[in-house]
Amino acid sequence: MISRSEIAETVTGGIVLALAIGFLIYAGGAIGWFGAGDATQNYRVSLVSAKGINVGSDVRVAGVKVGRVSWLALNPETFSAETELTVDPKFAFPEDSLAVVSSEGLLGGNYVEIIPGNSAFPLSTGERFRTAAPDMNLMDFIIDQLGRQ
Repeated sequence: MISRSEIAETVTGGIVLALAIGFLIYAGGAIGWFGAGDATQNYRVSLVSAKGINVGSDVRVAGVKVGRVSWLALNPETFSAETELTVDPKFAFPEDSLAVVSSEGLLGGNYVEIIPGNSAFPLSTGERFRTAAPDMNLMDFIIDQLGRQ
C-alpha cells in the first residue's frame, strides 16, 4: 500500500518538474530558441574598435534592443573587428545608417548602436552598415591621463 508521504513526495516532485519545464520554455523563448532563425535579418559592420562587444551583445536603436551581435572576428588584412548583427526584420534601416559601439555608462556594458540615416533606400540584408571612429569614453580618458603622468 502507498503511504500518504509517498503520494505527497510524488506530487511535490511532479510540481517541481513542471515548474522546471515551464522555466526552460520561458527562457528558451526569451533568448530565441524557438523560431528565431527565420525571423531575423543579418547585417555586417567593420568596427575600428569592438572593445566590450561580444557575441550576444545587444544591438539597439534609440536605446531599444532590436537585435544582437551574432558573430565577431578580427580581419587579418585591415585589423578591424568584423561583426555580424542579427536584427528583427520589422525594421528597415536606411542605407546611410551608422553602427557604432556605445556604452551604457561608467559601470554598464557596451552595445552596438544603430543610428538611422536619411536615405530613401533601405539597407538590404547581408549588406554593411557604415561606421565611425568611436568617441573617447570616460575610462579611456582617465587611462590616457594616467599614462601622461
